[in-house]
Amino acid sequence: MQAYEFQTISKDGIIKIPDEYQRIINTKVKVIVLAEEKPMFNKRNFFPDFTVDTTDYVFDREGANER
Repeated sequence: MQAYEFQTISKDGIIKIPDEYQRIINTKVKVIVLAEEKPMFNKRNFFPDFTVDTTDYVFDREGANER
């Protein structure tokens, strides 16, 4: 079995073999797919509507340590 490596984009479950390989690869093939990982979520947009105004908040270290 001969190995060929190329990058392509899968569209609707179809993987296109580049033209330069189509005339070479004309037999039964074994396909192994290594897909790029995509992040589950964008950290910046995870809480897009959540804002807190802390301008008038006073942090009391002693009060926090008592809890």
